[in-house]
Amino acid sequence: MTSSTHITNRRRIAFGAKDELMNMSRTKYQWATEIYDRMEANTWFPKSIPLGDDRVMYRSGALNERERNAFDKALAFVSNLDGIQFNNLIHNIGQHITAPEVSLAIARQASEEGVHVRSYQFMIEAVSLDPESVYMMFERDGMLAKKNEFIMRSSSVLKDDPTPENFARAIVGNVILEGIYFYSAFLVFYTLARNGKMLASADMIKYINRDEGETHLDLFTNMHHAFKAENPELYDEQFRKDAIELIKTAVDMEVAWGQYIIQGGFLGLTNDVVENFVKGLANKRALALNLGEIYANVQNAVPWFDDFSKPNGTRSNFFESKPTDYATDGLEW
Repeated sequence: MTSSTHITNRRRIAFGAKDELMNMSRTKYQWATEIYDRMEANTWFPKSIPLGDDRVMYRSGALNERERNAFDKALAFVSNLDGIQFNNLIHNIGQHITAPEVSLAIARQASEEGVHVRSYQFMIEAVSLDPESVYMMFERDGMLAKKNEFIMRSSSVLKDDPTPENFARAIVGNVILEGIYFYSAFLVFYTLARNGKMLASADMIKYINRDEGETHLDLFTNMHHAFKAENPELYDEQFRKDAIELIKTAVDMEVAWGQYIIQGGFLGLTNDVVENFVKGLANKRALALNLGEIYANVQNAVPWFDDFSKPNGTRSNFFESKPTDYATDGLEW
């Protein structure tokens, strides 16, 4: 008779034997259970964040043309990106994972990506003068279309060729997605909020940022190290070169996008700040993956970012409060 201990010990992150034994008291990857617990503790509800004041501010002319342009473009991209990631987790990454505790964490992450999609929906439809123009901005903005296309193409590699080699690269791609691609948009929202503008939108982003930057990023970083320990032959010098190239390409795209949406800068946010901020993030992600620092002499361009990005509310507030009614103009599809 096979024991549950034996079944647990033979588990692999991906491409292993599927045991379907959802025994969460006996797991091989304890970090996955710990991350799931943190995800659960961070539960929040986007409807609990009132957006009425931001609606008034956006429509009153309190934002100048550059600020409104940056807000709209940042919101358009992140609303696209979480949808891309939701599908990536379910249709690409998730189906190859064979450790139940890791599958559970991935399922929870996919659910949270859905919460983020809804959050952006509320922001777009409550604040924007023309919500559909934000949803569909990629159809008329060539740079946004190019960025979306690149990320979707990168995400489809595992779907087109589901091998352990591509799974290893997909993990790196997810660290990049969660840890680099969102951040020029986050920086725009926070810069506005630090100057008293669109405060509720920034509050919404802070909860999203906490999910992406802490638990989601932590999940894929741990998956990287565990999958590497189980498949060391995949992590040769060519893998390292490929991973670094993926990060560099992401940095080039994110810097270009960040500089494009700020149109020269506002409220202290400049092209140089964007570049150094993104390169600093890339160094952190590369070091977390044991790839070494990629960019030398990068200054901490936004020293206030980490503290400012922390949510102001508590978990109990969300469970004690009723969903907030938010005004929208509605859409006809």
